[in-house]
Amino acid sequence: MRIFKNVVFSIFFSLLIIGGIIRFTVGFKELYYFDIDYLHIPEITNISEEEIKLNYDYLIDYNLGKVSGEFEMPTIKSSPQGKIHFEEVREIVQNVIKLFIVCIIVCIVGAFVSMKDKNIEILKWTSRTLIILPITLAIPILINFDKSFVIFHELLFDNDYWIFDPMLDPVINILPQEFFLHAGIMILVLIFISSIIIYAIYKYLKANTFKLNH
Repeated sequence: MRIFKNVVFSIFFSLLIIGGIIRFTVGFKELYYFDIDYLHIPEITNISEEEIKLNYDYLIDYNLGKVSGEFEMPTIKSSPQGKIHFEEVREIVQNVIKLFIVCIIVCIVGAFVSMKDKNIEILKWTSRTLIILPITLAIPILINFDKSFVIFHELLFDNDYWIFDPMLDPVINILPQEFFLHAGIMILVLIFISSIIIYAIYKYLKANTFKLNH
């Protein structure tokens, strides 16, 4: 029974951490601000850094639900298909946030049950789950990022509106694939770090529990 609890709660704890990391990464605009210079986006697009930031900030705030109404970027035009795509992206992000909230509730129950049973093994299980996920996800990305990028979109969307025509949706010019690669790496690194921290906490608690019992 304890193994079953460990498996179930470790999955929810992992989803909670991953959901939080995705939410943090999406809202971490500084990563994109860095890439503006690093990837020479103003030079490539002939759009000023201030205008790029203005439109990117709107894009992120829209996806996070901070902006209501129809999708309409400040200075960059969008096709009807482009608007639909970003509406779908917003829905996905909002669903991740909803899953995050559900995981919080389940994890509160899991933490209470684990403390009641004096079960610190849940930390080890969660750490292992988190370490397996980034490795599993990183392998196809490192082997062929372009192919992984396409498969990712084909799994999430049931249309091809994510394939932008720069003439109709010039926003794609300020969103190079390299930026999404950097965001993906950031997510994987944060998951990896979280796994190490949780395992370190587990080892610390286990060692101190052993000392108390002897």
